[in-house]
Amino acid sequence: MNYEEQPLRLTDLDYLTGDHHLQMMKAALPYMNVPQQRIISAVIKIQELRRTMSLFQDGPVAAMGLSSDGHMPSGPADMLDAIKPYGNTYEQELITLLSNLLRGISTPMEQIRSFLSPEQQSRMDTVQFMVQAMQQNS
Repeated sequence: MNYEEQPLRLTDLDYLTGDHHLQMMKAALPYMNVPQQRIISAVIKIQELRRTMSLFQDGPVAAMGLSSDGHMPSGPADMLDAIKPYGNTYEQELITLLSNLLRGISTPMEQIRSFLSPEQQSRMDTVQFMVQAMQQNS
């Protein structure tokens, strides 16, 4: 399985709590000496935290308004779909499996097969064939 990390992506919360000035400060960090990097990094995070706190001050109604596509999330399967793009390849496959289980899209056996190599799938087919043959003979 591929455990390759995906490039970082910004979430809706990142867009709401950051701005282009903070991004410019982050881009300048490698050109500063280490003590300056520490201070500027802390200033950036404090500013993001202040923006986050003000975002949630209006109560739970404001907090639930983070969905960018306009519909209210309805359950765990929607949450899994939302976090999937931020995982590495293996995590994305696992999230797809869990999401499909929650939605009942495919049988558990089909989902297990999707994680097996072709050789393992062949072995599984052989075992299933043997079990079916034994059931028919009994």
